[in-house]
Amino acid sequence: MGGSPRRADSEAVNTSRLLFPAGVRSNWHTHTWGQLLMVEEGEGRHQVRGGPVVAKGPGEPWFTAAEVEHWHGAAPDEDALQLTIYEGSVEWLEPVQDEEYLVTPQR
Repeated sequence: MGGSPRRADSEAVNTSRLLFPAGVRSNWHTHTWGQLLMVEEGEGRHQVRGGPVVAKGPGEPWFTAAEVEHWHGAAPDEDALQLTIYEGSVEWLEPVQDEEYLVTPQR
């Protein structure tokens, strides 16, 4: 086998590294084509509306399907550096309340 890889980038794909200081989280939101996230450093948290809060550490990815309401951010006491990849647009919703955020997470 031989050959060289070629780029297949799309201008519609958004990639970002987001630093969430301890206690900071996004609002509830959706993505038109879903979102792939991975914690690079620290401890991240995420939740799909109606589901449990889940803690993730470095190298642990998670995927949220298209049009699913969710949030993500840092643990209350630890920063989180997250890599996010998504295509399409984001619909921002209401803030995540402390009673939703400050629960014991699942792993």
